[in-house]
Amino acid sequence: GGAVLTDRGRRMLAFPLHPRYARMLLAAGELGCVREAALAAALTQGRDLLLRGADGETLAFRDARLGQEASSDFLLLVRAWQFAARNDFRAEACRKIGVSPHAARQVGPLFDRFRSIARRQGLEVNAQDAPEEAFRRCILIGFSDRVGRRADDGTPRCRLVHGRSGVLARESVVQDSPFFVASEVRELAGRGTSSSTVLSMVTAIEAGWLAELFPEDMNRNVDVRYDAEARRVAAEEQVRFRDLVLERRRLDPPPADEAARLLADEVLAGRLKLDEWTSAVDQWILRLEFLARACPDLELTPMGDAGKRAVAEDLCHGASGYRDIKGRAVLPLVRGWLGGAQQELVEKHAPDKLVLSNGRKVKVTYEADAPPHVAARIQELYGVTQAPRVAMGRVTLVVHVLAPNQRPVQVTQDLAGFWREHYPRLKRELQRRYPRHEWREVP
Repeated sequence: GGAVLTDRGRRMLAFPLHPRYARMLLAAGELGCVREAALAAALTQGRDLLLRGADGETLAFRDARLGQEASSDFLLLVRAWQFAARNDFRAEACRKIGVSPHAARQVGPLFDRFRSIARRQGLEVNAQDAPEEAFRRCILIGFSDRVGRRADDGTPRCRLVHGRSGVLARESVVQDSPFFVASEVRELAGRGTSSSTVLSMVTAIEAGWLAELFPEDMNRNVDVRYDAEARRVAAEEQVRFRDLVLERRRLDPPPADEAARLLADEVLAGRLKLDEWTSAVDQWILRLEFLARACPDLELTPMGDAGKRAVAEDLCHGASGYRDIKGRAVLPLVRGWLGGAQQELVEKHAPDKLVLSNGRKVKVTYEADAPPHVAARIQELYGVTQAPRVAMGRVTLVVHVLAPNQRPVQVTQDLAGFWREHYPRLKRELQRRYPRHEWREVP
């Protein structure tokens, strides 16, 4: 089956015009400016009404007679034509205002024809002048695919929807409006291969009308980036009509989840150092990993990269820059990866300190790819005949036996063998160098 014609489509077909102008006339019916729209359509069908290259005198006369029009090139044409018509298209009057008498005469019959088609289509042709805003909205409805915005740099450069760009025609009266519709887009061949797009028959519009008339074509997106120099996350909300950016607004603070993700990336990569991410934090993570490996029956989940990322994002939540996270507490969050009962298992079976059989307390150091170890001076190990064990007694700690100068003289898991085989010789050597220390006989 063929495509179903909408009621609007059927009515548009009644006008012997480009669909844009037909669409514009139907909109004019709702906006109460059919007469202006019919005249605008008639003015653009034939040759140019305004003579090109008008001199200063003509322009001054035009401004004085027609008023300084700055909202639409169509309105300038409408007023110039009305002036010519009031003067019966006499050559002298037309020349004074810079209008082609021949082009002006051709407009009338078309104007009448478009008005009578509009009446047949049930549109009411207004007798009074319609508000200028109604007419400009009507142009927008007909030419929504030609919406543009001025470049921010004050030049005549412009961006249009659908990724196009161009330059405002010098003769356009619309030079200050940030948003507009260009009803004519001409490609001008330049020298060589260059060409430029010139925008003319321009009508100023308000950005707010786009959202009113084309709500389905509006979209907002938020662009969030990490600024390495400022060490913070910057966010910008962009409001677009189709693909044309209408406005950019800084969002402060930036969206929390994305900001946390970007800051966490920097923390995990080591580019943002946190005061509280101490060795105790790294040790806790290693203790958990060690115990999960050594005692799988405890069913502990090591943190791994995913866990570290989750904790780092949690830590950065609500922050937008390094200053906000630099001093935040880390250990409670890292421990909080486990429930309370599981945290107690780590404290019990992968302790950070333990008491030797002689009553002395030592620190336990955990490593990613070596068994955990303790370090103690010979004097602190007197009376200890076996290396301590952790992980429910399954893992023997490595003991770094230190001389009085804190340098290791032996690294072993077999303390009984150390006392038997190495201590007598070490005692002889060290006693001479450190006579003030206590040197017991082999225990």
